[in-house]
Amino acid sequence: MSAEKVHQIDDYQKKEETVEQDFAAGIGEKAQKDMGKVAVIISFMAIVLLVVFFYGLNQNLSNLTTEVKDLQGVRGQVETLNTQMATVDSRIVELEKLPLKTRHIIMDGMIEEMNQKAGYISQQLTPEEQAKLAQVQELLKNVQSGLQK
Repeated sequence: MSAEKVHQIDDYQKKEETVEQDFAAGIGEKAQKDMGKVAVIISFMAIVLLVVFFYGLNQNLSNLTTEVKDLQGVRGQVETLNTQMATVDSRIVELEKLPLKTRHIIMDGMIEEMNQKAGYISQQLTPEEQAKLAQVQELLKNVQSGLQK
């Protein structure tokens, strides 16, 4: 037997250890490369999600701003309508009082006519009767001033 063909067990054990170490180191390096790829993919996905979230939030805020501006416009229109309704209400109250005012104007004219007739009659009466008629004219003037209020 030649010395070249004889192998010692130590050689195999050392060779197996180095192969195991090389294999383990290769697996570790591959795992690190794979984990690096996974980390890059996760980072990219996180960035995409952040961009989508930001875009959606930006759209919601711009829509909200538009709605707030519209609401302010509506608020101004409501205030204008309230002012117009107050004007209409005051006009309606005036219209409701119109028949009463008309009656007062007519009565005022009649009382004025009565005063003029009493004045004409008083010129043809005696002083005692003129004094009584003057009292009647004073009462008519009081009624007339009450109607004008």
